[in-house]
Amino acid sequence: MEGEKGSPMTKEEKRAEVFQSGRAWIVACIAIIASILVSVNSNKLPATASLVIPALSMDEGMFANIMSLNGYVGLIMTFVVAAVIMRFGARKATTLVLVCAVAGAIISAAATDVAVLMVGRLIEGVGYACIGSTVPVIISEWFPPSKRGVPMGLFSVWVPLGSMFIMASSGFFFTVGDPQTYHNVFWFVVALLAIVTVLWVAAIRDPQVSYLEERDPAAPKPKMSEGFKSLSCWISMIAFAAFSLGTACVMNFETLYLVQTMGMDQLAANGMMNIANIAVVVGGIAIGVVMNFVTGNGQRLVILVAASVVLGASFSLAYSISEELLVPWLIVFGLSNGVVPAIFFTMVAEIAPRPDLAGISSSLMSCGQCVGGILFGLVGVVVSSAGWGACTGLLVGVGAVLIIGSVALFAVIRARDAKRAA
Repeated sequence: MEGEKGSPMTKEEKRAEVFQSGRAWIVACIAIIASILVSVNSNKLPATASLVIPALSMDEGMFANIMSLNGYVGLIMTFVVAAVIMRFGARKATTLVLVCAVAGAIISAAATDVAVLMVGRLIEGVGYACIGSTVPVIISEWFPPSKRGVPMGLFSVWVPLGSMFIMASSGFFFTVGDPQTYHNVFWFVVALLAIVTVLWVAAIRDPQVSYLEERDPAAPKPKMSEGFKSLSCWISMIAFAAFSLGTACVMNFETLYLVQTMGMDQLAANGMMNIANIAVVVGGIAIGVVMNFVTGNGQRLVILVAASVVLGASFSLAYSISEELLVPWLIVFGLSNGVVPAIFFTMVAEIAPRPDLAGISSSLMSCGQCVGGILFGLVGVVVSSAGWGACTGLLVGVGAVLIIGSVALFAVIRARDAKRAA
């Protein structure tokens, strides 16, 4: 390939050529759709909770523990995927996690008892936990830092978009009062996942030159250990664990809370939760646009801290909100819930000690997501044994960890930037 005046194209010219051709957006769109469908796969359980629980003779504690299985396998696999990303690239790692998601979904759809469903959820967990590691790296490879805000904003709402879709569509496949019809929903999800996996394998290739490649040819080859020694990476993991736990409590149990305490049926509760899901999507996309204009790390982190304060306060109201304030609370919760992860994902390369270690920071955030999912299982035990009110104090603590983590991340990255500038 040649640049101006017949000279060979530089790395920057190759990057620009790929980005301007539109290929970057094609890759991003397919990756985001794949992520959304992985979320659909995970959220098929809360969307059918009032059917699955009696069909498989479970209580709320067992249901929560099954939901949290994704976290256990993901806790291990995120580190494996980090190594796969470093060795084989984010594209091949994404192929691996999508195949696991399809395989787990098939097993879950065929399950007729709790044991088989647990096996399916464990395998699904590879997809759910690890897609959050691979896609931010893929977007960072294809998009320059100044253009990552919008695609990262879109990606950041993959979980609520998936939840919203399955909450809205599941009613077409199950019958209220017939618990066994949850299988129809599960097979529908299998079909969607299989289609996007085939599309990914057939259509996606690696960029000629990644935006994450180290620009200095004299720089040492990146080592995983360097990323795992980074304080900012670990702080982001802890903060993201708190974010994920609080979000899991709301998104996975709120429909059951509405059914049990406000007398709603499953369809009405699903529709109510979609108010939050819509707000999450709006918040994530809006902040993604903002991130394309607010490029300074300090400014971005100030927004993160502010959103974390609002979201942390929202967590504490999840199981005590009155019916009159339910809709406003869902909107505020949703908007702040969209902003927080969008900033984390947009800054995945900046959180890492160097851009080509973005896979480590991304994997550690996914690890935090898994930790949050595992701890969610404890919430189910508390609800089952002590009722909804007993969880309020727990969620106050979760919100505090999120806020403190965001403030600490701000301090560490600002100090690091100041040191580099000096």
